[in-house]
Parts: sequence; C-alpha cells; structure tokens
Amino acid sequence: MLDTFLKHLDLCYFEVTEAFKGLADEHVWVRPHAGLLSVGELAGHVAYWEAVRFAGEAEDGSSERDLSNCTITSPLLDQRFGYFTSTVDTQPSAEHLTLTAAQVSAELQRIHTEAMTKLSARNPDMESRAPQWHSSYADLLRYTTFHIAYHTGQMYSVRHLLGEKTPDN
Repeated sequence: MLDTFLKHLDLCYFEVTEAFKGLADEHVWVRPHAGLLSVGELAGHVAYWEAVRFAGEAEDGSSERDLSNCTITSPLLDQRFGYFTSTVDTQPSAEHLTLTAAQVSAELQRIHTEAMTKLSARNPDMESRAPQWHSSYADLLRYTTFHIAYHTGQMYSVRHLLGEKTPDN
C-alpha cells in the first residue's frame, strides 16, 4: 500500500517540476500581490510540511511540528513557511533570495526524496496513527497528495499573475 502512495506522490512531483519549467529566476521570490505568496514561498511551505511530517522524528519516536528534530536540512526549510500567516507577514531571507528557480526546484525534489526514503525505511502500518496527525498514515499520505497538488496549482497561478507563460498544464 505504501508503494501506491509513493507512486501518487511521484506524479505530484512530476507536476511540481513542470511548474518550475521556464520560471524566471527574478520571479521566484516575487509575490504578485501583498496577500499572496511567491512560488519560492509555496515551495518552502510544501517542503516544510513533508520534512516535519516524515523526517521530523525525535530520538524517542515522537514527532514535532517544527524543524528542531528534522533529519533533513536545507536553505528551503524555514520555520516561517509552516503557515500562510507566518509567511505573508515576513519577507524572504537574504539566503532565500539567492536561490534560483532551478535550485528551489532541486531542493524541493531532494527534500521530498529524503522524506519518502525516511518513511519507506520506517515502513509503517498504513492504518496506524501517524505521529502528530489526527488519523492514519494512509490518511496523511492522501492529504499530502492533495496538499502538494493544491500548492502546485497556486504556483502556476502566481506565474500567470506575474505575466509568465507556463508549460501547458
């Protein structure tokens, strides 16, 4: 069952990669409106949640909804990317602003791969309760598929609002 979920997530990441194709580096961290996030911030949000949910276990087996116990490190992982309100009220860091479209896309892919490798190694019972989640691993993975797809759509919308022509999606 885990393999089926991983295949669905791979399909999501195929589409994420498409959303970055042709993205101008100067647009990665640009918000099309004060109340909307940039493509880079959306990527950071997706990366944050995959990292903390699937590679955020402490040594005692508990899980935290922050990066303190995360086994993945990346300039794309930033506590402020956890929620819209903590992101929109701040600006990208100087380190973020140096990341190009290709670098953000590659980091997002790397974080996903590492998180799923960690999950696969754990090989959880899909019907058991996932740490820091209200139900099973199966439900968490279903939600993760939706979460990635939803924010990928937002990435395309941001690009359109910035006047970019995107790949046919």
